[in-house]
Amino acid sequence: MAEFRRRKRSFKLSFQVLSLIVVLAAVPWLGYQFINEAKQFLDSGQLISQEQFGRSVANTFYNKKESLALSLQEGAPLPKTYLATPITVDGSKQDWQDQSYRRESFPRRQLYEGLGFSIAVGERNGSYYGLIDVRDVDPDYEAGSIHGFDSRDHVRFEWINQRDEIERVVLVPQQGGFVAIFRVGADWRRDTMDRFQAAPIEAAMMPTLEGYTVEIKINKVSLNQKQELRFSVYDGTTRSGISSMGSSKGFHTLNTSSSAANQLLESLAKSVSHIALYDVKLQLRAQTLVKPREYSQLSETTVLDDVGGLLDEAMMLLLQISMGITGDELETQQELLFAAQLGDLAQARWSSLGGGGFLATAAPVLSDDGSVIGIVLVKQSTDQILKLQLKSLQSIVLFSVVGILLIFSIVFFLFWRLAYRVRKLRIETAHMVNDEGRLVASKIVGQVDRDDSIGDLARSFSDVVSKLHEQQSFMSTMPRTLSHEIKNPLNAISTSLENISDYPLDGEIKGYIDIAKRGLHKIESILSKLSSAANLEQALTNDELEPLDVNHFLTLYCQHQHQMAGHDVVIEYVGTKKSAMVQAVDYRLEQALDKLLDNAKDFHRQGTPIIVRLSADKFDWIVDVENQGEQINLDEADQLFQSMVTSRTQASAGGAGHFGLGLYVVQTIAQFHKGAAQVANLSDGSGVCFSIRLPASLI
Repeated sequence: MAEFRRRKRSFKLSFQVLSLIVVLAAVPWLGYQFINEAKQFLDSGQLISQEQFGRSVANTFYNKKESLALSLQEGAPLPKTYLATPITVDGSKQDWQDQSYRRESFPRRQLYEGLGFSIAVGERNGSYYGLIDVRDVDPDYEAGSIHGFDSRDHVRFEWINQRDEIERVVLVPQQGGFVAIFRVGADWRRDTMDRFQAAPIEAAMMPTLEGYTVEIKINKVSLNQKQELRFSVYDGTTRSGISSMGSSKGFHTLNTSSSAANQLLESLAKSVSHIALYDVKLQLRAQTLVKPREYSQLSETTVLDDVGGLLDEAMMLLLQISMGITGDELETQQELLFAAQLGDLAQARWSSLGGGGFLATAAPVLSDDGSVIGIVLVKQSTDQILKLQLKSLQSIVLFSVVGILLIFSIVFFLFWRLAYRVRKLRIETAHMVNDEGRLVASKIVGQVDRDDSIGDLARSFSDVVSKLHEQQSFMSTMPRTLSHEIKNPLNAISTSLENISDYPLDGEIKGYIDIAKRGLHKIESILSKLSSAANLEQALTNDELEPLDVNHFLTLYCQHQHQMAGHDVVIEYVGTKKSAMVQAVDYRLEQALDKLLDNAKDFHRQGTPIIVRLSADKFDWIVDVENQGEQINLDEADQLFQSMVTSRTQASAGGAGHFGLGLYVVQTIAQFHKGAAQVANLSDGSGVCFSIRLPASLI
């Protein structure tokens, strides 16, 4: 059960974070799915509505052949179509393969094999294109007179411009597909016209098995409103020609719209963008005015407005792609008209160059006998649906951004909170151990009451610390316990030896008794040192720091130590001429110096002095104890101040035992005075220097 609870706690935090991310991240996806469903509903409704509207418009022109039929006679319009693909003016028929059934041939006599031609006319991007296919068994491409064209094969092209003036050009085919274009006057001579005024057309030719073809291009604005023009082909060999208007002096009309049909369509076009009426030859008979797209007036914008506009355009493009409204308008429109020619109702979508898109429906117009006499094309903008979707998408994007920021904020807060708690736990655990590696606390206080993974970790650490503290407490009380337990039998042995000494004994037995007494003295000394070291930290807590002049203290201390050492050891003191005030406990400093002097006496070279030196270093006073002798390995210097560590290889003179407690006592006393104990080799390599650094008293 305990294991299950631990697993539950360790999973709880990660489960909360993961659940939050999944829930909030699903919001944009659900919103986008809602937009798609709403889009399909709106699209279906718009398709059904436009289908019904298209059928109703087609029913309006039911059996009205007089509004749709066109008879090709003098003055009648030429067939014209809207070209779905770009046209390259190179004289080739390749671009006109799909327009072959709309060509008109002249003369109109059946089984005529003489001079003649056919014309196909198309419109694309504000320009008219024409393909003139000339039937001439003996075409002439040689150069001739540039003033008259009676002896040259050529094509004559006439149109009425915006000023209701007739303009004329002569197209002379030449070698290599080139067509020479000449502006001419009413007498068809070039020398009567301004030579430097270029003709507003492009032309190219290509030879064929039956003659040659001439392909032309002229801008729509070069023609008048009725878009009137006519063609003639002239044979220089026979000096005869054929006009598309026959013997009439009139012009063909490319504008095939009907006034009555236009008025009827305008009355119907209230809820759609555009309605067009075509005859069975796909000639435009009537159409409503295209409603221009509304653009907001230009004004000063900020960088934030520009960024918002770019985001709106990007989202609109995304919606267009998702709606599948890409494609060429003319090509799609032609496919709809072809389908309606066969009597079927057809619908399609395409994108517009200005943005947004269109939904189009082509419905056939029928007669009494069920035959198709015309086609109604209804086009309606999808901008309204796109705007609704764009608004919804903007709301979802805004909500998603806010949600993502909320996710990041919550996750950041959670991880910051976790990092803060882990850092707090690390700081608490770091402060539980002092510089000597001893535990100063018995348990961890913070985080142990939390019901999560970090709480489990804190409780585990607290259990370990508690056990280590118990072990440390046991080890710290062991010297006192041993001292107490061992002293009783030692006292009994010592008393027995004293009692034996009172009896008359021979010299050999007395010698053994003296050896036993010295052994007892060593044991008592060892127990005293162990007990002293174990009780030192606890004893220091009861001591109070007082102002002390270290210079005066060391002067008296060194004089006393020199007198006690006798002639075997020389102790010199090098002090300052001013007072050196510190906050200290004098007998504790004396205890530390005793350890350092004992150490120096044991390792100094015979005949060399031991120097005690006092010096200032910024805000500290440094007490150095120098002795000449063997140097120490500085890599192991830090270990010398640890408990139960010694570098001695044999007992000192007099048989005193050493257990590595002296330098440990020195460091403990120095740290109690907020100082430090250090060791270094002398700069001249002659010996070793142990130092105690004490902070100076500023008051």
